Amino acid sequence: MSVIAKARELGKEIARSQELAAMLKAQQAMLQDPGARQIIDEFHEKQRFLQMLQSQGLELTESQKADVEDLEKRMLDNPLITEFFRAQQSFEQLLEEINQIISEAISGSQSSCSDESCSCCCGCDS
Repeated sequence: MSVIAKARELGKEIARSQELAAMLKAQQAMLQDPGARQIIDEFHEKQRFLQMLQSQGLELTESQKADVEDLEKRMLDNPLITEFFRAQQSFEQLLEEINQIISEAISGSQSSCSDESCSCCCGCDS
């Protein structure tokens, strides 16, 4: 099987992963909730504004910093948003594990962990 075919096969397996399914489900729940959606929209608007300031070389005022902190707190206080963040982090961890395995295979080195000994690569030295 060619490298490209294997990559497609891996992509299909990732698409069927529990981690991706959980993240998409959490994202859908978050975006369908009016309160969570409002916070997310506000976050995106604030993010665009801050990027514009940064591109102009300007720094945030104390008031703007307080607004950002308040928005971050509101995001973390919303259970739908925090569940999405948790699911997203889990999916990203899966992708990191896959990238680590690919990197090890390319370089010819292997960590001491195997699929049989642990479910995630947490940097163990065993």
